[in-house]
Amino acid sequence: MLLLAYPVPLLGGTKHAANEYLDENTGATVTVAATPLIFALKQSILAANSRDYVSLTAVEVDRSGQQSVYLVGYIWSTIDRRGPGKDLRKPRQYVELLADARPIALKADADYPADLTDDARLSSPGKKYLARLAFPVTLEELRYVTDSRSLLVRMRDESAEEGDDADVYTLWQDGRESLRAFMGLIGPG
Repeated sequence: MLLLAYPVPLLGGTKHAANEYLDENTGATVTVAATPLIFALKQSILAANSRDYVSLTAVEVDRSGQQSVYLVGYIWSTIDRRGPGKDLRKPRQYVELLADARPIALKADADYPADLTDDARLSSPGKKYLARLAFPVTLEELRYVTDSRSLLVRMRDESAEEGDDADVYTLWQDGRESLRAFMGLIGPG
């Protein structure tokens, strides 16, 4: 597989890379932000010394000139859920990204894109993930996230009402510099 890294200079002289590769199965060119945004739930649902996470990685897929932009989301945990007490969470949940308190509803594609199956290149947490979702986003939404001062993720069951309790995930690993580099490659301006 072809793998190219494009270092992009940012403010302060630091550099972050966005990775680009050709998906040999579909022929699409995929550009991926090098560092994801990772959000953590303050207290795990199942264990006191473990954490539940949501990671979001910016991705652009170019299918012969037709570009699609996604946040690839992994819902994952440090808890081993193979036993009888496993988390029965449905993978299709209502996920909302709050950038400076502005809600950005993340609605997953019904069918996960065939171009985005290379988990290792998409900053997958490995076998720990409970769900992998592709959320289509606009460049304007990504710019807003990049420029925001605060980020949170809220997640609840799709069947729950809007006012019902939602799990709130706070920013644990800040990948906005990598997101800026990614934006510089795919959407200058």
